[in-house]
Parts: sequence; structure tokens; C-alpha cells
Amino acid sequence: MAEAIEERLRSYYQWNLPVKIVIDDLELSATGIMSNAQIYVPLKTLFKEIKQPLQTQGFNVTGTYKGNLFDFTIGAQTLRLNGITYHLDAAPFGTNQEIYVTTFFVAVVTQHIYEWFDESRLLVFEGLENETFQIAAREFAPFSVLPPQFKQADIGGQGQLPTLEWAGMPAGTKSMALFLTDEHPLVAGYSYWTVMPLAADVTRIAANEPHQQQTMHRFQGVAPVQNTGYHEYLFRIFALDTERPIYTGQLNTVAEARAAFDNHLLDVAVYPVFAKL
Repeated sequence: MAEAIEERLRSYYQWNLPVKIVIDDLELSATGIMSNAQIYVPLKTLFKEIKQPLQTQGFNVTGTYKGNLFDFTIGAQTLRLNGITYHLDAAPFGTNQEIYVTTFFVAVVTQHIYEWFDESRLLVFEGLENETFQIAAREFAPFSVLPPQFKQADIGGQGQLPTLEWAGMPAGTKSMALFLTDEHPLVAGYSYWTVMPLAADVTRIAANEPHQQQTMHRFQGVAPVQNTGYHEYLFRIFALDTERPIYTGQLNTVAEARAAFDNHLLDVAVYPVFAKL
């Protein structure tokens, strides 16, 4: 895992590397940019292709843009959209043709989760469309910033376990597996917390419950890499048609979990949250 992260670091800290972007199975006609420890998404192109066009009324790097949907000042770490002010993890930048914002802003505004595919330099945004099988945390809302007590102790947190609840498991579910993955390109799906197998009649997990001890990776809090902006963390619960999946190798990432569960996976529920250092 350490070697993989070092390899990503060597690639990630290069400037102006293009990124392919897909949102809801639609590939954007303009590429994103991987720059300065962030992935920046072309905002005007994105809104045009998801059929929410912006009416531009003048924009430059020192002034304030005002359109029919949003206004913001270049250099400030906030952006107004439909009258709501959003916090940015990095200032937007742009030209007269395009405005670039980070993946964090796009995910929060469009209510999409994202995944990074390192080999193809592909960033995929997907909506949370599963209305039946769902997972939720009691202590924080989806697409919110993670409270500090859930970070690791060595970066000022408490390593506190959240209380998670889920419902709507598909018919035929015999066990479940819980993963907490970091989707930032530096770690690309690494699991901070893995609990399995969970019996099919279990509907919640908390610090004071015995089945949270069934961990392959014990939860010690999340630890986003410093100066890399917001990391998206996904609580994923896999519904499986077997009481204990048989697999070889390790289950350190969501990609390894998908490969291991491939023939037994019934459904997946996802709950997103963000954190940065």
C-alpha cells in the first residue's frame, strides 16, 4: 500500500495533467485538470452538459462573476449558487472561457459521490439513486464535513466510532460487509474501517455493540493527507448472498472488495462525508 501511495504522489503532484470526467454516464467534452494537490472540474462545461446552463455576463480573474445561477469572487474560498453560499477547499480559477472548481464543490452541489480510477486518469461522479437499501450516520448528514472527533488522535481527533444504521436489505441477503473508503486520488478506495461478516439481521453498528469488534481494519479515525483539500469518505455496506464470502489476498480497498464479492453481491448502500487536514 505504501508503494502505491508513493507512486500516486509522484503522479499527483505534477502540474496540469488532464483528467477525463464522467457524470451520470456522460463524458464531459472538456477535461479536468490535476494541479496543486487538487482535481479541478470545468464548471461551465459541467453545467451545460447536465442541462443547467449558465448565462455569463462577464468574468475576469480579478472581478466578480454574476450570472443567473451563481456569483463568486476569484480568490475567495466561497461560491454562491442559487442564493446559497458554499465553502470551497481551494479558490476557483479560470479564464473568460471556463471556470474551474474542485471535486469537493461539484460533489456537494450536485449531491454526487465520486471515484477516481488511477490507471485511466478517470474521475466518475454518480448520484445516490438507490431508494431501497440505505445506510445513514446519526452524528452527521450526508455530504457534510466530518466532525473532528472522528479523525485520528494524532491529528487532533478522538478516533470516535460513528453510529451507523441501515435498512432495506435485498431479499436473499445472508451477510453484509461494511467498508469506510477514502476516494481521494492519493489513496483511491483505501478502507479505514472494515467489518465483516455482519449477520443479515443486524441493522446498526456503534461503539458499544459487540459486532463492531468483527473488524479486519479497526476504526481509529480518518486521516486525510495534509494540504490535499477535502477527501471524500464513503461508508459502504455490501449485501451478500453468502454467510461468509471466500476470498484470497487482502481486502484493503473497495476494488479488492468488489473483486472478492463479485459473484455474491446483491446490492450496495453508500453514505458520503468529507474531511480535510
